[in-house]
Amino acid sequence: MKKSIFIPVLAMIFAGAVPVFAGNVPFNGDEPKTQAADLASKASWMIILNFDNADSLNAAKSICDQAITLDPECVDAYVQRGDASFFLGQYDVALKDFDVAVQKRGNCDDYQYRGECKFNLEDLDGALADYKMAAQKGENDNASGANLAMGDANRLGIKLYNAEKYSEAVDAFTISVNATPTGNNIYNRANSEYLNGDKASALADWKTAGKLGNKDAKKSYKKFRKA
Repeated sequence: MKKSIFIPVLAMIFAGAVPVFAGNVPFNGDEPKTQAADLASKASWMIILNFDNADSLNAAKSICDQAITLDPECVDAYVQRGDASFFLGQYDVALKDFDVAVQKRGNCDDYQYRGECKFNLEDLDGALADYKMAAQKGENDNASGANLAMGDANRLGIKLYNAEKYSEAVDAFTISVNATPTGNNIYNRANSEYLNGDKASALADWKTAGKLGNKDAKKSYKKFRKA
């Protein structure tokens, strides 16, 4: 979620590029749609700057309520309200807002964020489907999106692997690898491939992960290549 861009935002604040918002903030604009968009933007910065403060998150949700009242089609307001609920640990509440965002707009972030909610609600198959859609819609087209997809999908793959759903784990780790290949996620995919009965792919991935410095991958490659 937005926590992943917290450090770059701090640098922008010190440079004077991003204003700091707190509490109820007035907005400008004459039309309801403009006002709603402005409120959603203010809520977004409140969440980014105060993602660990319950009072600020609840205030951001209230601002989003105002935005949605002004313009029920303001998708960003649903996303920001869902984001605030997510950081409050209210995953079932957040899911409802991200459902609306997917229905009304359905861009890569909408699917990624909804997938995170499903992951935290233990809907692993639903999370996998959403992460796949996020990847198809361009989640990897920028560095922050690719980093988010890599971490989210890798965590999902581990849960699927531990649940002995190896085919689905391969799919999740593939999303992670396609976003940002590392010795760890390639190694994780190899283990899933092997237990899913695909020894050739597992050997290729163990070899690649070993070249990237994963010592366990090197050991697995040596152990199983002649088995």
